Amino acid sequence: MKKIFEIGIIAGANGLKGEVKIFPCSGVARNLIEQKYFIANGKHFAVEYSRLQGKYIVSKFEGVDDRDKAERLKGTVLGIKRENAAPLADGEYYMEDLIGCIVYEEGRKLGTVGDILETGGNDVYSVIDDAGVEILVPAIKQVVLSIDIDGRMIEVRLPEGLTDDDYI
Repeated sequence: MKKIFEIGIIAGANGLKGEVKIFPCSGVARNLIEQKYFIANGKHFAVEYSRLQGKYIVSKFEGVDDRDKAERLKGTVLGIKRENAAPLADGEYYMEDLIGCIVYEEGRKLGTVGDILETGGNDVYSVIDDAGVEILVPAIKQVVLSIDIDGRMIEVRLPEGLTDDDYI
């Protein structure tokens, strides 16, 4: 399991005092405004303050005191340590932990989770088989039967009509 979660990308400067706009990669932005520091390129950025601004988080880092310094950080990918991530409820998983898991249906390997699409209603796992074909699996309890993060396995029951095999 990864020890550092990528949580956002600096989209640019905000104002003249060195604030940066952070676009969250996934999850809920409000979980990130409590962070005391972010990690980028092996360097720690101590956070003086953060606030929500629309879909962005606006943060002020120690030592970044003007717009020019903030603008130089544009495109920087920010991370946090796993232990500083928001706690999870039972049955919830970090996206970082699901990516790379092998997906099975009744013992048959379907492929590997390559990405997770956030659709609003429910997440969708992009599962890529050995031939490079993508299957989009809705992450709902009627479909996802079990998840074993330590074993890197997900067991599913696909709805009829979800794969090309159903039409042949």
